[in-house]
Formats: sequence, structure tokens, C-alpha cells
Amino acid sequence: MKPRHSNVRILLSAFLLPWFAPANLGAAETAAPSAPIETMTIPGINLSMVRVKAGSFIMGHPEGYPGSSSDERPAHKVNITKDFWLGATMLTVGQFRYFVDLTKYETDAEFRQQGLYNSNSEPPQRGLSWRNPGIPNYTQTENHPVYGISWDDAMQFCAWLTEREKAAGRLPEGYLYRLPSEAQWEYAARYGTTDDISDPLDYAWYGANSGGVPHPVGTKKPNPWGLYDMRGNGWSWVFDWYGRYPDHEVSDPQGPLYPNSPEIIRPFHERRGSGWNANDPHNLMTTNRWSTWGVAQANWLTFRIALTTVPPPPSGYKPGALSAPLPAPGQGKGGANAKGTKKKA
Repeated sequence: MKPRHSNVRILLSAFLLPWFAPANLGAAETAAPSAPIETMTIPGINLSMVRVKAGSFIMGHPEGYPGSSSDERPAHKVNITKDFWLGATMLTVGQFRYFVDLTKYETDAEFRQQGLYNSNSEPPQRGLSWRNPGIPNYTQTENHPVYGISWDDAMQFCAWLTEREKAAGRLPEGYLYRLPSEAQWEYAARYGTTDDISDPLDYAWYGANSGGVPHPVGTKKPNPWGLYDMRGNGWSWVFDWYGRYPDHEVSDPQGPLYPNSPEIIRPFHERRGSGWNANDPHNLMTTNRWSTWGVAQANWLTFRIALTTVPPPPSGYKPGALSAPLPAPGQGKGGANAKGTKKKA
């Protein structure tokens, strides 16, 4: 019986319990597109991270906004109170391979050869994984986004990176690597504006210009904060459960606490950004939201990491209260039904 996640510690405490005092990465201020771009590179995986300055924005769209959908309403003010860092690109095949080679990690698609979805209407195809996502006429390179990644897989990568960087003394006090919150993602994608980029051809690989296949990261223009492929070229997981927006101003929202919270729309995790095969103009809006079962790995699903503070606990929080609804990453079904570490027969 070989452990599925050999050499990878499940860092439950890294995601649920450490309510650290946040580090001061920069004074809170409303970010502006003209601000100088500040980057850092994570050793080993050689991933460039872009500093996103704290600020405020209007999340979602108001009633009647052309092309928007009901889950993007009500538009509401969100305050991002601490600077955070976001991957300049989605994680690439080569960067994910570095992690796998070190840890011998098996993704959800590889575990018992579950395979990948390559259609919303068909069952997953066995034998497909991030190594071979099964996209017709596609030649994958080390610099393409890594596809076929479940929410659990992405969280396992972040747990490993948090542990490694903390051990190396490179992790700022009160910060960890994880998936960005939905609010952080939209804030970074909109870069201080209220509307979307007018010409997606310059900034996104999608149905009109992709030729029906994904493209290497960083081959379109970045947004003014230096972030590539925030729209198109692959849907990216975010941390949140898929829930209704509040009707009031909020600070550092993290979405519903539980998959059965009253504000849940669907008890799945969210994805943002749209895909290389998207044709609906609404898909290319930075406000566009969708959800997927956490282990519903597909050949259009990838991820982008954030270095961020853990938010303060909600009012009435009791230690251990989150451990049941948000179990350790990598244990299946989007963290909603974990019963122990999977093993391979």
C-alpha cells in the first residue's frame, strides 16, 4: 500500500489555524495601474510573483450591466487591507513537474487513473493527466499552463511550498502560499478599474485567437500590474466556495465558511479567468464566476498562487471550528468529504 501523497505533509494547520499578525508589506492605499511593478522570484520553481498593493474596488457588476449575470450582483465595495503577491503567470508544466519530482505527488487524475474531463457532458477519460491533458492538436511544453489540476492538487502544492519556504526562512511573518481569494483575484484582474479591458485579443488567448489550443504563459500582454493571462488560456482555481455576494461593504472577504453555509450558491469551489476555448464574451469578463467540484479535474483547469496573509478569524470563531468543513487539501471532493489519506492499492 503506497501512500498517494508520499513525502508531502498535509499542512492542515497552515490553512486553518495560524491566525498570525500580518506582516507590513506596504502601506494601505488604493492601487493605481501606473504604480511601479515590484516582483520577486521563488527559488527552485523559478516563479515570478507580482506585488499587488492594498486598496479598494467595486466587486461585481450593478443591476443592468450589459452581459453580466445574476451571480455577479450586487456590486459591492471590497477593501483589500494588506498587500499580497500573486503569480505573474499561472503555474507551468515545468514548475509543477519540479514539485512532483521532489515529492512523488500523484494528482487526483493520476490516482487510480481517474483521468480528466475534456467535456462538460462526458465522463473523465482514463489515462489523461497533467502530463497528457488530451487536448486535440496540442503539443505541450514546459512553459504551458499545467492543466488537469484539481482544487485539492493546487492546495497540496501551496502547502508544500509554504512548508519549504518557511523552513528556508523566506516566508514573511503571517504569510503563507495558497490559492488567492476570489476578491483578491478580481481585484488583481481589474487593476484598479471599474471595467474590463476593451480589447481581449491583446491580453487573452480564447476561442477567437487560440486556434483551439492553449498557449505558453506570458505570450500576451500583461495587465498594468504585470499579470499575464488573467483572462483566457485556462480557468484558475480560487480559494472560495461559490457563494452569494453581500449587499454591503466588506474587507478581505473569503467567501462562505462552509459548503453548507446559507450564502452558498453551489457547494463547490470557484474558478476564475476563462479558458483557451471560450467563445462567450461573458466568459472574458473579469467579473465572471463559475464553480466546479474540487476533484473535477479537467483539461481547462489550472491555478495561480498567492503569497497572502491569513485573515483574522470571523466573529464568534472557536479554535478547531473550521477543521471539519475544510479538511486538509488533497483528500478529495474539494475538501468536502475527506475521511483520511487516500492510498493506492
